Amino acid sequence: MDHEIIVEATLELKDVQELNLFFTRTSRVMLAVIFFVVFIGIVLLVDGKRTGTEFVIIILLDMLVSVVLWFVNRWNIRQKSMKAFVSDKLIRQLYRFVFTGRDIHYSSESETGNMLWTDIYEVRESPNLFLILLSTSRSLIVPKESFASEKDRTTFRQIVETSLEAGQYHWSRAR
Repeated sequence: MDHEIIVEATLELKDVQELNLFFTRTSRVMLAVIFFVVFIGIVLLVDGKRTGTEFVIIILLDMLVSVVLWFVNRWNIRQKSMKAFVSDKLIRQLYRFVFTGRDIHYSSESETGNMLWTDIYEVRESPNLFLILLSTSRSLIVPKESFASEKDRTTFRQIVETSLEAGQYHWSRAR
């Protein structure tokens, strides 16, 4: 029996921000860690003669600056997401998705598309979204709240699991 799930969704700013924060998480962590290590390295190179108390203060200050850097970077990504969302009229349209075991059909006022599951690069789940990656730089964004029920979300996951290879889908741990 082939299941069919129909989802109608209009993206909101919070969805675009979550998408961008989700995909920049690793680079934001790496940036904070690299800053932390480089700062400690510079302090030790400039003057390696530090007392234990001074060194602890420097590490705590470095950790504080790294955390601030993390939040500044996060704020910057949110701002860029807002600018992109406001300027993109297509992303704000109502989209209708039809998911079956064979393919994905999507349509809006401006565009229509159909693709086989074999054309999908990957499917990821963030806390509030399903992200259907067509490539590493293009994706369909489907808010979880747009599904009619939890049963539909579960059926969607089952469709994905039977249509893609195990390494092509990644579900969040907390559902």
